Amino acid sequence: MTAVAPLFSDPYRQRFAAFMTNRREPDAVARLRHSAFERFTTLGLPTREQESWRLTDLNALQAIAFQRPAEAALDAGVLPTLETPTHRLAFVNGRFAPKLSRLHELPDQALVASLGQALLTHPERVEPYLERLPGLENHPFAALNTAFWEDGVLVDLPRGVVIDTPIHLVFYATGGDSAVHPRLLLVLEEGAQATVVVEYRGAGRYLNAPMTELQLDTGAVLHYHKIQEESPQAFHFGGIRVRQGRDSQAHLHLLSFGGQLARTDLQALLDGEGAHCNLSGLTLVRDTQFGAIHVRVEHAQPHGTSAQIFKSVLDDKAHTVFDGMIHVRQHAQKTDARQANRNLLLSKQAHANANPRLEILADDVKCGHGSSTGFLDPDAEFYLRARGIPVAQARALLVHAFANDSLNRIRLTSLRERLACVLADHLALDIMEKI
Repeated sequence: MTAVAPLFSDPYRQRFAAFMTNRREPDAVARLRHSAFERFTTLGLPTREQESWRLTDLNALQAIAFQRPAEAALDAGVLPTLETPTHRLAFVNGRFAPKLSRLHELPDQALVASLGQALLTHPERVEPYLERLPGLENHPFAALNTAFWEDGVLVDLPRGVVIDTPIHLVFYATGGDSAVHPRLLLVLEEGAQATVVVEYRGAGRYLNAPMTELQLDTGAVLHYHKIQEESPQAFHFGGIRVRQGRDSQAHLHLLSFGGQLARTDLQALLDGEGAHCNLSGLTLVRDTQFGAIHVRVEHAQPHGTSAQIFKSVLDDKAHTVFDGMIHVRQHAQKTDARQANRNLLLSKQAHANANPRLEILADDVKCGHGSSTGFLDPDAEFYLRARGIPVAQARALLVHAFANDSLNRIRLTSLRERLACVLADHLALDIMEKI
């Protein structure tokens, strides 16, 4: 029998009872919350005796009694921006901040709104989709999110609607040993298209456990970017569930630069013939930071394609984990699926774990996976230094070339250029500390 961590059930139950007091929401959502909370009490907080959490040390997290965050005001200058017009929704401590948000005119029937407000004004556009996607059923932080989310975002695009202006979603936590649980629900009906940028930031110590559900119908196209750049004291446990219909395209970019412990669990179900899923990720960690990506891509229909490339750069005593699974069902013939993981160590004390896997039940497929971990190529460094390039600059050029490949996959120019500056600053600090 698998052991679970102590639940301290009375405090959790007291928090949940207080949270549910006087809530105004449909009965169906309240039932989802109660069911999720009971699921959490059954699952417990994960321990290293569980295979999927074997390499994730939660001792520091379990020692903190996280509380519901207080209301907080925030200066707009603290929030990240994009040098391009955007629809922006901002949230502070998991709650919608109208004064920090702005929406331009949207196409008819398109809805981009606070999820909490949409649940009251347009419940028929939320209830059919919320908590309906498979995957992460046994994920304790997903259960906590369903039980405790206060607000989040609904993006609901009707058939054929194309939003050219990027949708920029910013979540900021102010610390104080608080726990925030943002919820994101994106529904793209047949032929709809959108570009979405989601950023998580904060100050101080807190737990951020966001959950994202992406529903793409026939022919829908989504470019989705998750940027985790949180406080060095923060804990981040994110979940993403994707379901794709026929001929849909999902392009997901996951970038992680902050937090003392950050993990994302992503499950993608290609449930329509000809669906395409493109996943890329970049993790930068230093000191004693821990970063983990757990991915499962499931091909359920024929002629589906998927491509994964996840990279990490590690310095000092940092630790990363990549756990990836491609599962091809028996009748998903003509599947083409690729998975790659690359890890660059800047310190002999850094540690990268990689576990790429294939599980193929069909017999007419093209599938491949691979992983590599190593240090900077001394021959390449010598080549640059022999041409008069100083050692610090030579190392920075090589690391930048390795990591920048992930940024080049981002089509949104303003975001790509801003992240390139973040990357340059991060790598310059790492390299200079070694000289």
